[in-house]
Amino acid sequence: MEAMARQSWTDDRIEERFDRVEGQISELRIEMRTEIKELRSEAKVQGDALRGGIKTQGDELREEIKEQGEALRAEITEQGKELRAEIAAAQAGLRQEIAGVEARIRSQANGHWARTGEKFSRVDDGFDSMREDFRQMHSEMIALHRTLSRVGWSVGFAMVAAMVSLLISYH
Repeated sequence: MEAMARQSWTDDRIEERFDRVEGQISELRIEMRTEIKELRSEAKVQGDALRGGIKTQGDELREEIKEQGEALRAEITEQGKELRAEIAAAQAGLRQEIAGVEARIRSQANGHWARTGEKFSRVDDGFDSMREDFRQMHSEMIALHRTLSRVGWSVGFAMVAAMVSLLISYH
């Protein structure tokens, strides 16, 4: 009878401790889920900030290219007006000079177009760099996710080991 009472008392104690450990594991799971959500939220905020910065830089580059293109067009237009005025005033005696001026204008226009092409090429390079940055950020986010998953599993296994150890030590 006494042995039965001891066994019952021990079983009740083990059940009580087991319930307490289950509660602690449940609380740990909730805490881990909360922290993972917070990490994801922080990563999203940082990603949004990075995308905003990249968009701003892209917008600034586009605006700068647009302004330079307009300035080039205005310059070419102005030079064309000046040349037309010279041609109208001295058309009869300046046919040879007009040919030279036209050649110079074409050369300048080609230079402007070449510089504009170079600037567009730099913008394309900038976008390529941004794409690479996004790819790297994506890879790093995946690595972070894997690490967090491993940490979660490690904590879970540690908790199970601790629970088993507790059960063994009270047995």
